Amino acid sequence: MSSPRARERKPPWLRQFIPKSSPLVVTVCEGCGLYIIQDRESVWESWDCGLVEGDDLTVAIILGRPLTRVVWLPSVGHPLLRSVSGCAGIRPDGQYLAGHTCRLARVSVKPFTPPKMERPPGKPWGGPRLSKQEIAEFKRIWNMPYSRLKYEKAPTMVGQGDEKQTLF
Repeated sequence: MSSPRARERKPPWLRQFIPKSSPLVVTVCEGCGLYIIQDRESVWESWDCGLVEGDDLTVAIILGRPLTRVVWLPSVGHPLLRSVSGCAGIRPDGQYLAGHTCRLARVSVKPFTPPKMERPPGKPWGGPRLSKQEIAEFKRIWNMPYSRLKYEKAPTMVGQGDEKQTLF
């Protein structure tokens, strides 16, 4: 039995998204010839290649497409897919894959980019150095009631001010 022929080029980001060590598999759908992502850990499920987030998430919910959350594991270098039930468990800032339905257009074709590497713990931030006078001025303004802050003059230099502050 021969493998199905792809109708499209394989998206290059899939090699980074699903390395050989991942339990996920990139394959071609036998019915429509599009590349799909299969989760073969327990129940085999097929997902479209394209990250669903933002406005595409709204479209997927309206169309009633099943979704799975992408959880990136930097320690192992591949994603984990977590099922969501309908609209329950969906967060607007999450990243998802839409369930594959043969012969229907994909909800999204957006490529996946892995999250930035976090700073190792224990390293100092190394931000700007503030003088004691600047820290005292910050604390004074921070602790000031809003009613008084409205009429405070904006400082041109620390501790000075000759113009009205128009923040609010």
